[in-house]
Amino acid sequence: MTCANCARTVERTLQKTPGVENASVNYASEQAQVTFDPKQVKPAELIERVRKAGYDVALAHADLPILGMTCANCASTVERTLRKLPGVNSASVNYASERANIDYVPSSTSIADMVGAVRKAGYDVPSAGASAAGHPPATDVEAAREAALQDRKRRMIIGLAFALPAFALSMSRDFGLLGVLFGPDFAPMSPAMMAMRHAPPLAQTLINWGVFALTLPVMVITARPFFVHGYKAVRNGAANMDVLVALGSGVAFVYSVLTLFGVFKGHVYFETAAMIVALISIGKYLEARAKGRTGAAIQRLMGLAPKTARVVRQTAGDTCEIEIPINQINIGDVVVVRPGERIATDGIVIAGHSAVDESMITGESMPRDKKPGGSVIGGTVNKEGLLKFEASKVGRDTMLANIVRLVEQAQGSKAPIQGLADRISAWFVPAILAIATLTFIGWLVIAHAPLETALINAISVLVIACPCALGLATPTAIMVGMGKGAESGILFRSSAALERASELTTMVLDKTGTITQGKPAVTDVIEIADPVCAHSPALPSPIPDARSARYSPLLQLAASAEAGSEHPLAQAIVAHAKTQGVPLLPVQHFLAVPGKGVTAGASGNQVSVGNLALMQQQGIALDEAALQRISSLQHEGKTTMFVALDGVLAGLIALRDWIKPGSAEAIAALRQRGVRVIMLTGDNVQSAQRVAREAGVDDVIADVLPGDKAQVVQQLQSSGAGGPGNIVGMVGDGINDAPALAQADVGIALGTGTDVAMEAADVTLISGDLRKVPEAMALSRLIVRGIRQNLFWAFIYNIVLVPTAIAGVFSQYGPVIAAGAMAFSSLFVVGNSLWLRTRRVR
Repeated sequence: MTCANCARTVERTLQKTPGVENASVNYASEQAQVTFDPKQVKPAELIERVRKAGYDVALAHADLPILGMTCANCASTVERTLRKLPGVNSASVNYASERANIDYVPSSTSIADMVGAVRKAGYDVPSAGASAAGHPPATDVEAAREAALQDRKRRMIIGLAFALPAFALSMSRDFGLLGVLFGPDFAPMSPAMMAMRHAPPLAQTLINWGVFALTLPVMVITARPFFVHGYKAVRNGAANMDVLVALGSGVAFVYSVLTLFGVFKGHVYFETAAMIVALISIGKYLEARAKGRTGAAIQRLMGLAPKTARVVRQTAGDTCEIEIPINQINIGDVVVVRPGERIATDGIVIAGHSAVDESMITGESMPRDKKPGGSVIGGTVNKEGLLKFEASKVGRDTMLANIVRLVEQAQGSKAPIQGLADRISAWFVPAILAIATLTFIGWLVIAHAPLETALINAISVLVIACPCALGLATPTAIMVGMGKGAESGILFRSSAALERASELTTMVLDKTGTITQGKPAVTDVIEIADPVCAHSPALPSPIPDARSARYSPLLQLAASAEAGSEHPLAQAIVAHAKTQGVPLLPVQHFLAVPGKGVTAGASGNQVSVGNLALMQQQGIALDEAALQRISSLQHEGKTTMFVALDGVLAGLIALRDWIKPGSAEAIAALRQRGVRVIMLTGDNVQSAQRVAREAGVDDVIADVLPGDKAQVVQQLQSSGAGGPGNIVGMVGDGINDAPALAQADVGIALGTGTDVAMEAADVTLISGDLRKVPEAMALSRLIVRGIRQNLFWAFIYNIVLVPTAIAGVFSQYGPVIAAGAMAFSSLFVVGNSLWLRTRRVR
């Protein structure tokens, strides 16, 4: 808001919203207080109304680790809990990464409120998670997760230690191993087993009591989390996997206890209850371990930074090197790194020459030479010489920290393909509870089966159904893909971008700095004088300089005018003038004309330097001879800049940029994948086509102003050459590419470009190598294929095995087999995702 009228506009906008009773906006404090009916309008809708009015709402972001989730329904419960908090605009909980990403209004809610709500819902946040930053130290989170994993392991061991003897004892009672699978009527009976079958009731009772004694520790210790989490889920109006396991094992145990005390007549199923809990505990422990490995790439990245660094400090009047923890490095400190050591933080080299291995950050295998003035990245390895550098970024601001943070947030986001699994998971457990109830009634009433048969089949349905596999199918593969990409220098900002990249049909490439090196150099300086151009002014005499006895006054004027511009062509002209020893003149009234050039006053002349569009805008005449010379230069693939003095063409400056190594290879790879490649540039048509021929690009769109690039992308998306439904990617590196990157279905920024471009993009290529573009698409296709495989097997598992359990195919030991199958289904999905880590991206 810029004035009191803005405050009134926001106020009126809010008051017009249905459900808002009162709204008051304070311009001075920049706060809006709104009273509204939460049944009619949500905070997110109020925020959207403010944004549509042309203003914004300052939202904070929190990234909280969540412990205690056992299936996708748990993640949904935490998500709903967080969204109910006042001021929470959006909340997304990822079951696989065990993280919650929340955008909220800080004045309405706090991290402490969120932590309290999560804990009240029956889950936990490590104590460090309540930090104001919303991003607890990784070591604290990992320590909490490791403690939780060890607790699972302890309970699993206890469960196995008692469940296996209980199962073995029950097998001796139930006629051999084949009886486990097909019932006692199919089992061969030895004399000993025959004797056991005809043992007196007292012996049978003693065995039952023995199995009960062995089962009790399993139900009290190992099964406790299932019952606690299941109770809390039901209390919060939700149902998750814990409810199914607790019901299945609990019903079997309670029925058996009542039978043991004579309430019911028939078989006892203590070993069934024990084995359900034990097998699922094994599965959940192995699943938790495997989930940890899906984020192994990020753990490796986090471990790249060394623990200590040598810095040059003044001590008692002397300058010496001291070793300090890296969290004590300050901006401006001089850091010393020896051969073979890791660089502690980002900085600028001030002394020494060396080669640095940056492969762990950029994905590039070749070490990069470093000398004074060059930049170094924290976490990379100094290979050869001694380097001294000045720390420029420390702590959370370093490139490594930003990469880790970006990938963690992206891993926590949800891909569109996950929507189907989430919708199914939402009603999955209630549906299974209904099916189990109907199974029990059907066997008991319709099939006239004994009570225990109906009960066992219903328990089998409860235990064999697995919402976990559905919940893990997408996020585990996404986590692997994000980590795999980060290790190759490809950063996806969201899961949606990772999924969408596999569907691209058209790739639009910026020319300068993307296909080319972005370092144009001056090749020709041409002064136009009589008789070539009758309108040419007399060029002023150059100001002498000790380093150059004679140089072009045209170059001096052009370079002086361009000195205030950041455009690569302008900088190339200035750099060329400096190498020629040309002193720059003071200028007045400098004006940059976006997409066209610059104007300025210098040495009493009005100087205009730019492209043909600038000349036309200023009404500067170009005769036939000049146009022919320009055409000849452009045919050679050179970009031509016009220099005019006082409204009359005075000369030409030609520049040439060279193709990046790998650009032609990258474009060929994209075309092999069936992707249409288009070069989009503000350069003239002839120069652009020359570059396109060298790079292997068929389609060129040239003479496009920066502000029009986004419009070109939009036209390609809707009804452009690719036709309706065209899915367009855009690759760029400059500020002028940012709108087009944001407009594209997938915007890809080169890490060697500007921060604005990278902020607008969905994908960042750290190294700036164009060959990473087809690699990113290949990685996307690999991960999407893995997700579809996971979802297929998760669906097939439930579609096939739930009816099997309803039919009672597994006989009396059906619940035990069902528990094993349930555990296997989750492990299969996670294992398939982990297998993606080993796949080569092509």
